[in-house]
Amino acid sequence: MSEREDRAAGTEPMRADPPTEECDVVMKGGITSGVVYPDALCALGATYRIRGIGGASAGAIGAAAGAAAEFGRSSGGFDRLRDVPGHLGGGNLAKLFQPRPSTRPLLRLMLVATGSDRPGPKRTGMRRVTAMLAALVASFPWASLIGAVPGLALAVLGASFGGWSGWLLAVAGILLVVVGWSVAVVVRGLRTMTVDVPENLFGICRGLGRSDDDPGFTDWLSEQIDGIAGLPSDERPLRFGQLWTGTTRIGHVEAPDRHVDLRMITTCLSEGRPYEMPWEARRFFFEPATWRTLFPTHVVDALEAAPPPSSPEGDDDEWRWEEAVAAAHEPPLRRLPDPMHLPVIVATRLSLSFPLLISAVPLWTIDRRHAESREASKGYRAARRAGAPPPLAGLRFEREWFTDGGFCSNFPVHLFDAALTTRPTFAINLGRFPGDRQPDLDQRKNVEWATNNNALLPTSIAIPERGFGAIGAFGSAAVNTARNWQDSSHLDHPGFRDRIVRVLQTKSEGGLNLYMDAGTIDGLAARGRTAATVMVEQFTQSRYPSANPTATGWDNHRWVRYRAMMSVLPDWLASYAHGRAMLEIDPEDPPSYQLSVAGRGLAGRLSEALDEAARIVASAPADALADLTAAPRPKGTIRRIPRI
Repeated sequence: MSEREDRAAGTEPMRADPPTEECDVVMKGGITSGVVYPDALCALGATYRIRGIGGASAGAIGAAAGAAAEFGRSSGGFDRLRDVPGHLGGGNLAKLFQPRPSTRPLLRLMLVATGSDRPGPKRTGMRRVTAMLAALVASFPWASLIGAVPGLALAVLGASFGGWSGWLLAVAGILLVVVGWSVAVVVRGLRTMTVDVPENLFGICRGLGRSDDDPGFTDWLSEQIDGIAGLPSDERPLRFGQLWTGTTRIGHVEAPDRHVDLRMITTCLSEGRPYEMPWEARRFFFEPATWRTLFPTHVVDALEAAPPPSSPEGDDDEWRWEEAVAAAHEPPLRRLPDPMHLPVIVATRLSLSFPLLISAVPLWTIDRRHAESREASKGYRAARRAGAPPPLAGLRFEREWFTDGGFCSNFPVHLFDAALTTRPTFAINLGRFPGDRQPDLDQRKNVEWATNNNALLPTSIAIPERGFGAIGAFGSAAVNTARNWQDSSHLDHPGFRDRIVRVLQTKSEGGLNLYMDAGTIDGLAARGRTAATVMVEQFTQSRYPSANPTATGWDNHRWVRYRAMMSVLPDWLASYAHGRAMLEIDPEDPPSYQLSVAGRGLAGRLSEALDEAARIVASAPADALADLTAAPRPKGTIRRIPRI
């Protein structure tokens, strides 16, 4: 093996000096499937300096750990990252998920129902049904007893009478046991779901552990991120500004060329939309008292100690007044700091709130649509003009719920896309082995990737045609399609498919399988390392053209991206030219969004350039235009979409 291959295989420490080549990495969510990422990132880090890294849910966890490793590369960050999966076997992973007493029954039921309550193959058929019944009794013992007692009493009474009438009473008693137990358990379960779960912020586990010696997943993850980064205790927690500047000291100016660009996705259920973090939206407030039940103490302390953010409109005085009103609110609120001062663990936790299993994270905003808030703002401005102290009340605050980023984008392959790329963006996908296929000893057979420009990696969900399984599979496919269609549409698209590698897993690997044994975790880690290795080989070795390879996969990838861009420009330019001709708006007298003289001049020159490009397309020979737009396939499009 070469030195690089030794490091990628985990047999040699990572070099402290970063490689000269750079890459970006995007990772898919999948709860415990994230154990594939540490070794994969170490393998990539042996060849590339990781500049951009991101993901959603478990992918966000991998991204945070990978960003910390790149930040701490010189002090052994990647070596510390490589050690992480080894600490999670033997039930240690399951110990990190610590429910509240009121929601503990649901965790047991969730794991048993999904077959994830123990290592190894999942129960099937009657074994799963029996296990589920036993779990219901164990989860709701008092409800089970109360529901069964009347029937048991009737059965005992009937047995004591004897004869046919006694046997009929006994049978009726047994039926009453079943009905009474079922009703009691359903009522108790509904109470847990409708009262206990909402009170626990719509989740089973909040994330904090019972003590420093018995951490929850948020305590543990926060410690891992800071430890991998190599931060001393007085510089913790790791914040985005430290990643951007590459130093432990944070200034007040954002680094334009970020040392490590960490991004992740969260979902705001209250607004029905995703957000990319660290967000540019600085309108959110947090409730310190509640957040101290979600995050370690030093993390909330760092948030409260951060300098107040600046208003994007430049009126910091009004923002300071809003923050004073927020502090007087019940409960007291604090505005989130500028992104540079946001702890990485906060954004990660906002992205990984797996529905029901992990509590959602509440944030607050000012409801500026409400008349009370508008009047309060007017009152503040009037008081400021009069030199009087403004009232510390009147603004209407509303709570918004943030949950798993995978709800809207579980595989955000677009995170680091540019018109034409200057460095590879590797995307690590997750998938199931087809049928009953099991992992091969040759790890290369356990991952899938496009080895040429025509290779496709479609995701196919098998749906039975009859029975309860058919209904369940159809419903599951419908939900998955609604969640993932935007991400999935990239899988076979030119310029995307050749940078995506899929890591295959069985039903007993990853997902909700909290009790994976050390051997299973080691196997998944090795699979992740192999996935990264094959992509490094694909992009660094001569592979194109296939008959006489002289160009690397990276050369081919850049050319495919260029060809894909050129192929969609004619349609876009024709659409622009048609719309521009119909605009009929005088730039000197627009209805809104005024432009300065310099702005109008620049817009005019750009319009002229686009008009000229459209004329070139319109006058181009038909055969040249057909040749330009014929490939690659499937064809794409250019459209203006909002930033998330």
